Amino acid sequence: MEWQTACALVETGLGVCLAPASIRRVRLKGVAFRAVEPNARTRVAVGWRADDPSPLVAHLLETVGRDPDSAR
Repeated sequence: MEWQTACALVETGLGVCLAPASIRRVRLKGVAFRAVEPNARTRVAVGWRADDPSPLVAHLLETVGRDPDSAR
């Protein structure tokens, strides 16, 4: 996804986005940019369809340390 698209989704009220500082140059009404503390930590969730046979999904799950077959 393009950063400008992600920020546009924020603009419409469809979520939040963690983006690089350089994206601050994009001016969108109602979108506020805030610095994240250097040692900030967060949890990231991954969602996928359990019946998705895509090798890309399997590779992503392997990359994040999840056994693709454990979701089925």
